[in-house]
Formats: sequence, structure tokens, C-alpha cells
Amino acid sequence: MINGIKFMIDMYVSGIVYAACLVFAAGFLCKIYFGYYKTPQPLKIPQTPQPTTLSGVIMRMAGDVLFFRSLAKGTTLLFIAGWVFHFTFLLMIIRHLRYFVHPVPGFLVALGNGALAIASLLMVALIILFVRRFMDKKVNYVSSFADYFVLLLIMGIVQSGIMLHYERFRPNVVEVKAFMLELMELKTPFLVMIMHPHHAPGNPLFITHLSLVALLLIYFPFSKLMHAGGYFFSPTRNMINNAREVRYINPWDKG
Repeated sequence: MINGIKFMIDMYVSGIVYAACLVFAAGFLCKIYFGYYKTPQPLKIPQTPQPTTLSGVIMRMAGDVLFFRSLAKGTTLLFIAGWVFHFTFLLMIIRHLRYFVHPVPGFLVALGNGALAIASLLMVALIILFVRRFMDKKVNYVSSFADYFVLLLIMGIVQSGIMLHYERFRPNVVEVKAFMLELMELKTPFLVMIMHPHHAPGNPLFITHLSLVALLLIYFPFSKLMHAGGYFFSPTRNMINNAREVRYINPWDKG
């Protein structure tokens, strides 16, 4: 009975990781290629004032991506909360690379020392963004269930991750890393397919945390989160404002 439960846990954990990564990668690439790249742009529609050179467009987009320049034109609270959320979320992703590399680089070790503070700051930013959707009447009016769902999902990931930091809930870190490294081996997916998965950590909170992360990866390509990749294909942002110097040909008129 116990061995059967352990087997089902091992199969579930391994399967959900591979399924999530497959759906995320395939969905993301398909959305980028078929949804953004292959969509014709019949008009020259850069958002003015737009730079008149390619280097200027790159600098402008870099300012939007790195410093959220467009958000700075809105409310100060939204700008700060949005920037802190994205920055700390990126730091947490980088920090988790320690479970996938061996030996662990020194900067990842240093980043891990401040992981709890970073995660707490991330949670505060999420709470602000969530409450704002309720309190701001205009934002609340245009918000859908999906907007609240993704915030609650990320909050669940962050909260479960914070709880894993404490001794009462902490899994065996060595066991977790060994399992992650085993999942990266080329033979492991085939072992899972023939019902011979590697032993997964049995910590319930760790499994919950991993399941929520997998759910986020699966949901990502079908949600508004795709702005992470779609931004770079937005014609209002990536077009050069040179309509007077260079004739723009409608893609539908070619050939």
C-alpha cells in the first residue's frame, strides 16, 4: 500500500513537471510564431513620438522592458508595485537555478541568502496589485476572472515558497536537488513513460508548490502573461518612425 502511494507520487511529480514544460514551450513558441510573428501589419503604426532609427527603437524598448517607462506615466503606486513585482519575480527565478546546476555559482549562493526578503517583497507587491483591482473602480470595471486568477496563483506559489523556508515545512534540500538533476537527464522521460520514475521528495508542501508552478507554466501561453514575449512584436513599439523616408509596403500586397 505504502509503496503504491510512493509510486503514484513519483509518477505525478515527474509527470506534472514534464507536462508543464512541454505545454509551456510548445504554447509559447506557437503563440509567438503564429500569433505574433506571422500576423501581417498592413499599416505603418509606430506610437509617436517614436525614434526614427533602429538604435533609437531598441533603446526605447529597452527602457520599457527594464524600467517600465510606460508605466511611469500612470500612477506612482502602479509603477512601483509593477516594477518591484517583475524584478523580484525575476530574482526568484534566477535564485531557483541553484537546483539545476552543480556546482552552484557563488552569486546564486549569495542570492539565496536574501531569498526570504526578496520573496516577502514580491508578496507585498502582489497584494498591492491585487487590492488595486478592487479599489480602483476603473481597473475593477475592466478586470476579468483571469486577472484575479493569475495574481492569486502567483501569490500561492510565493506563499508556499516562503513557508518552505521554515524548518517545520522545509523539505530535504539535497533530495530536492538530486531529483531535479535527475529530471534533466535525457533518459528520465523515457523511464517515466515506462512507469519507472525517479524517487520524488514526499514533502506535501513541496509537491503543492511544484504543482502551482506547473499550473502557472501550463496557463502562461494562453493568458495575458504572454505580453512577456508579445511586447517585442507589437508594431506600435518596434516600428521605426520613418514613413516619410522609407515607403512601407503592405505585406498583403507583396507578390
